[in-house]
Amino acid sequence: MKSSKKTSFGVLGTIGAILLGKLKYVLVVLKLLKLQTLLSMFITLGSYALIFGWEFAVAIVYLLFIHEMGHAYAAKRIKLPVSPAIFIPFMGAVIGMKEMPKSAKDEGFVAYMGPLFGLISFLPAIPLYVYTHEPFWALLIILGGMINLFNLIPITPLDGGRIAAGISTKLWGLGIILLLAYSIYKLSFIGFIIVLLGSREWYKLYKKQKRLKDDQLEVQELEILIENISLESHSLDSTYDMIRKSKWKIANLEISQLLNTLTLEIEKMKKDLYLQQLSGTYHLSDEAIHYNQPVILDILNQLEEKLSAYKKDIMITKSYYKTDKKTKLQLFLIYIGLVLALTISYYYGNEILMNHPEIQNELNK
Repeated sequence: MKSSKKTSFGVLGTIGAILLGKLKYVLVVLKLLKLQTLLSMFITLGSYALIFGWEFAVAIVYLLFIHEMGHAYAAKRIKLPVSPAIFIPFMGAVIGMKEMPKSAKDEGFVAYMGPLFGLISFLPAIPLYVYTHEPFWALLIILGGMINLFNLIPITPLDGGRIAAGISTKLWGLGIILLLAYSIYKLSFIGFIIVLLGSREWYKLYKKQKRLKDDQLEVQELEILIENISLESHSLDSTYDMIRKSKWKIANLEISQLLNTLTLEIEKMKKDLYLQQLSGTYHLSDEAIHYNQPVILDILNQLEEKLSAYKKDIMITKSYYKTDKKTKLQLFLIYIGLVLALTISYYYGNEILMNHPEIQNELNK
């Protein structure tokens, strides 16, 4: 009896050890893919499976996952922090950037690796189809070509728009026209949304670039103003007069609001002093100076922070999209090369699928 118990415990212990050993690998996978990626992946998988079946669902989730891993790989190469991939049913998947790349060249590199990995992901389906003649592999080729070709339309926020930005942002106009025509032809709701987003981004950049010189001049004037206020912050009248005289129209809303706040605070301080004079209790005490000075200096510190961010934004507008001719040519060639490779793959997959006996039988019914 004791021997039997020992044997049972031994078997259970062995099974437990095996499960723990396997669990270690599961935990490694969970750590690599992140929980939110897995959850959104399974939700997307289930959503597609309910409508199109499991084969289609697995194919499309696989293609989207490899595509996003291309972005993640590229971001890691240039030490750009990104969030884990999130799958959105019937829309795709996305990896968010936690900070902007240093240049349009870097952004183009991260964007390019998504469709490139996407191409690599379905290339094995070509020999697999030749060997097995299973229509599923042809479907994988078509889906891979279609998903990645769509992403290469030169309009933000698609990958093509981010690649095109390193060549010329004028290409965004071409992307808007192409996607708008496609969206009207296919009545694509997602296409219309992307056109709106892309048009908004293009217009925002156009406005920034158009008033770049005015913004640079405004920064210089604000630097002088903040320095003068800092020197005269002990005198409410001098500080108030400086701000009042400099009431030009400031493009940066946050800085304008802070200057208005400073004006209101000084008006409040002056009013308190005036009321003290009327009551006959006025005297410029150390306590009053001790209270007024930190309030003004605190707002000045906030102004300096906002001005620093404003200057950084102007520098990005000025230099971010500037690339040399060699880089422009390289980006253009690899972009066109990838578009051609995906186009050929898409039409090849479509051709073999349409000529497959099973598909022809279904079409002839």
